[in-house]
Amino acid sequence: MSTWLFWSSLVLVAYTYAGYALLVRSLARRRGTTPTLGDMDAPVTVVIAACNEAGRIAARVRNVLAQDYPPQRLSVLVVSDGSSDGTAAAAAIGDARVRVLAFDENRGKAAALSAALATVQTEFVVFGDARQSFAPDAVRRLLMPFADPGVGAVTGELEIVETDGGHRRAAHPGLYWRMEKALRQDEARIGWLHGVSGAVYALRTALFQPMPAGTILDDMWIPLHVAFAGKRVWMARDAQAFDDASATKAEEYRRKLRTLAGNWQLVARLPRLLSPRANPLFFAWVSHKLLRLFAPWALLAAWISSALIDAPFYRFAFGVQTVAYLAAAFALLAPRLAARIPLLPAAGSFVMLNSAALLALPASLVLDSRRLWRRH
Repeated sequence: MSTWLFWSSLVLVAYTYAGYALLVRSLARRRGTTPTLGDMDAPVTVVIAACNEAGRIAARVRNVLAQDYPPQRLSVLVVSDGSSDGTAAAAAIGDARVRVLAFDENRGKAAALSAALATVQTEFVVFGDARQSFAPDAVRRLLMPFADPGVGAVTGELEIVETDGGHRRAAHPGLYWRMEKALRQDEARIGWLHGVSGAVYALRTALFQPMPAGTILDDMWIPLHVAFAGKRVWMARDAQAFDDASATKAEEYRRKLRTLAGNWQLVARLPRLLSPRANPLFFAWVSHKLLRLFAPWALLAAWISSALIDAPFYRFAFGVQTVAYLAAAFALLAPRLAARIPLLPAAGSFVMLNSAALLALPASLVLDSRRLWRRH
């Protein structure tokens, strides 16, 4: 029994983090397609949900209005979700293209976006957050794939930047994040993409489905409903938004926990995800999202089962796993020293991700989803 558990656990982890990506890469190369691109100048509304962002919301609105897009066809809708610091007033910068929707009570990002979309009349809507900024051509590049009528949503790419000596420069992405971006691009090429970057994505407004209050992952709910409607989600990597690198590992961990808890919440709120008949992206969603919630349990099972099998190979396997986990712990505790050793930072990120996955289910049950989005 322990031998079976050890090998089946390793197979699950290997497929989740490598096998699926290799399969998608192979399919993308053989039958991947790119949507028709075209210059778009249709009216578009950029929606920004914010809570207590008075210090930066005005600059964020100006960043959007400065886009390389016909000014008369670009508008901004800021939703102040129960802000107590004057966010609504700060967002009203005196430009007729800016509209502010203010709620006295904090209801969460999902409710704020649903209320905003009920008032949007443009054919396309772009979503952004208060913290990030858009590249000058982000909106135009987000809309270009909509020249293809089969495209229902387009995600851009979030670039992490860091400040060094007063100058901002692109942060070096970790191995895990580089692999994740490549996987999403390959999924987009074969029509399997089912998630977007919440900081920069666009939608055909008519495809929006209101979200239940407290929904954590609008960047999963919205593209999944695009797929349910028979439309394609595309990834425009040249449509960029910029964000500062996480100040601490604790902040990065909270972000991962939020995302993984949101995946459990989606299972409860969209049970059709578990149906191969009702979910057109069932295989991709299970392989990319659901199995990652089970992977840490498989890792634990492989570690424990190898300790229980009295055979040289399995004792060796137990030792290798133990050393690997200790090395990953070192990478998390001493990131600057670990950065000098190849692959060690990736090992730390892998363990951090899976430890967050272990806590994701209880987090989805007990944490306040409004606080989860508001902090990030």
